[in-house]
Amino acid sequence: MSLLLRQRLPELRVLEAGSLHLALRLLERQRQPVDLVMLDLELRDSRGLATLDRLRGDWPRLPVLVVSGSLDESLAGEALRRGASCFLSKSVGSDRLIETLRRTLLVDAGEAPERAEPLSDRQQEVLGLLLEGKSNKLICRELDLSEATVKSHLQAIFRKLEVSSRTQAVLAAVRLGLSPDGSGGPR
Repeated sequence: MSLLLRQRLPELRVLEAGSLHLALRLLERQRQPVDLVMLDLELRDSRGLATLDRLRGDWPRLPVLVVSGSLDESLAGEALRRGASCFLSKSVGSDRLIETLRRTLLVDAGEAPERAEPLSDRQQEVLGLLLEGKSNKLICRELDLSEATVKSHLQAIFRKLEVSSRTQAVLAAVRLGLSPDGSGGPR
């Protein structure tokens, strides 16, 4: 990954560590500010999200992009709730990695545009249940909607959040500060 970053983003100074212990020592020694940490949850001495908690505790203003081999929506959502700037699966292609990295750096520098298109009240409800990990069938039951209507609302949510999957929608919603009850963040 560091080779890819050095090739595609030569303007970045890339530091790398093969273990959490070495990464923490490297962060402590830096004279120049570090703009972003890419944290692999599978580092050999890492304890998963507890590692993220430690980084957030020691360096609360340091943006952390979490990288994992897992596609688990609940893990991604929990990482974002615990302060990760972004969650990225190792299975994404190099173009997507670079795009996400640039966007994360822009957002944390305060340069990203605000989301303009609001969600309707019903879309907020559907998104809230999606954030709780509910399936389409459970969303149908709770909101007394047909499955076609739920799918239609999900497609509208995906379009407005500029995503293409349930996992990406959860990540985008958490990043925007939306909570399962529909409160917080822009509407």
